[in-house]
Amino acid sequence: MSRKVLIEPISAAAFAPFGDLIDTSGEPDKIINRGQCGRYHDRARLDFADGRAGLSLFDANPRALPHRLEMVERHPEGSQALIPMTYQPFLVIVTPDDGGRIALVPS
Repeated sequence: MSRKVLIEPISAAAFAPFGDLIDTSGEPDKIINRGQCGRYHDRARLDFADGRAGLSLFDANPRALPHRLEMVERHPEGSQALIPMTYQPFLVIVTPDDGGRIALVPS
């Protein structure tokens, strides 16, 4: 079965069911480094069970659109942050969980 996915700009409200949108909107919470840096403080929750917070970096291969989505990851026991390392746009695909299965969203 082939379905088309609607691509839309990300917003905090649309992404809320899946987590926090980490951004630098508004004025910085604090100016640091002799006025050279704005600090946007505590912009996301870190949820994890028994364990600790860790940080891993990934360098993914770019895909061309249209793209056939053949795999979706789940992170039921941790958090994941997607932070671009370049100015290239990227696509994040999220879908609700339906009892441990992907909930197919009508296209």
